[in-house]
Amino acid sequence: MSPLVRDSTPDDLSGALRVLEETALATQSEPLDLARIVTDIQHGAVGATAVVDDEVIGTVLARIDGPTAEITAFGVASRWHGEPIGASLLAHLETTLSQQGVQRISALVSPDHPGRGALEARGFVAAEGLVRYQKKPSLEPEEVHIVKRWGGEMCSAGLWDEVAGMEREKSLIESRIVAPLAEPELAMRVGMRAPSTVILFGPPGTGKTTFARAIASRLDWPFVELLPSKLASGEGSLANEVRDAFQDLGRLEHVVVFIDEFEELAPSRDVRPATTGVVNELLKSIPEFRRRPGRLLVCATNFVATVDPAVMRPGRFDLLIGIGPPDAQALKALWEQALLPIATSDDVDPVDIAGRTKGFTPGDVDLAAQRAAAAAFDRARASDGHAVVTPADLLDALARTQPSIPTELVQSFNVEAERFGRV
Repeated sequence: MSPLVRDSTPDDLSGALRVLEETALATQSEPLDLARIVTDIQHGAVGATAVVDDEVIGTVLARIDGPTAEITAFGVASRWHGEPIGASLLAHLETTLSQQGVQRISALVSPDHPGRGALEARGFVAAEGLVRYQKKPSLEPEEVHIVKRWGGEMCSAGLWDEVAGMEREKSLIESRIVAPLAEPELAMRVGMRAPSTVILFGPPGTGKTTFARAIASRLDWPFVELLPSKLASGEGSLANEVRDAFQDLGRLEHVVVFIDEFEELAPSRDVRPATTGVVNELLKSIPEFRRRPGRLLVCATNFVATVDPAVMRPGRFDLLIGIGPPDAQALKALWEQALLPIATSDDVDPVDIAGRTKGFTPGDVDLAAQRAAAAAFDRARASDGHAVVTPADLLDALARTQPSIPTELVQSFNVEAERFGRV
């Protein structure tokens, strides 16, 4: 029996979707976007359908935009590929579109789409010099709701490159965390297990939070910070809030979960017995979180020695990485970055300034640089002219800026790095 080609009707939807799904599978193209097709039909898209004994065997759908139309769906049942059904569908569609004032029709199909022959038979010509760009959203709609529920975000691209200095730490984090997670197939081939849990420890202000956000930016994964104070403000107990957070975030395909001041959430139970319930919940939740790849828990603490030992054991945390104060090379890079947007005299030497700022954190460097810039700004206002930051401005700013990491804290960190470091 010859097929009947006619205008599409809402009753054709289920049969048309079946044909389009079959075509998508045969061409190994992207999964059928059911929501988009239904939306097109509801908003006046034009379609033609081929039927045999009330069975849909072919369909084509087009969206009209003024004098142009784009074919958004086109498929013919595989057992009818030897018949000119595709060309008949296109002919019917062209007639309908011309009656509505359409002057140009376009179609985007994959190289192996069975409808290419029908398009060429109807006089469609491949457009030269065009490149199709596409990007899949990082999150599915349900995942967006989960991330928002816990106050998460997608970090700006390029945060990794903005981390100045700290090259030793960057190299270590790149090789042991970022690269295995970004290239899981390669890691699997050599037998390397990508980390799923990491503790960053070190003095305050050394950039632990910045590194966590930079990791999420580098991986293009959502970043969710769980604040112990926010968890404790929930309706249930802190232990229940911890359990709910890990269960909910564990539904995401990819995520970087960050917990700062981890010693407050998981202190030693011997010292603070009242936190036993929370620590016990962590001991259960962390292994479950680790079970599926593609997720990373990063915890930061200034006092790693006070975290409950059971929480830090291998099997719960893969890596313990010390983030110490910037060394001479890192301080030079920090000063170069801080002075880059500032007008300075030719005799300002970042190396000399770096040598005078041992114990400075990135925040300390930025504060001192801005204090020096403020002095130059005041001079410019007073003289109604141009002023630049001089070495004297910087030395005065350094004298007014106390290093956040005193010598005894550096010594304490070195001991802890030797005792707790695991990379």
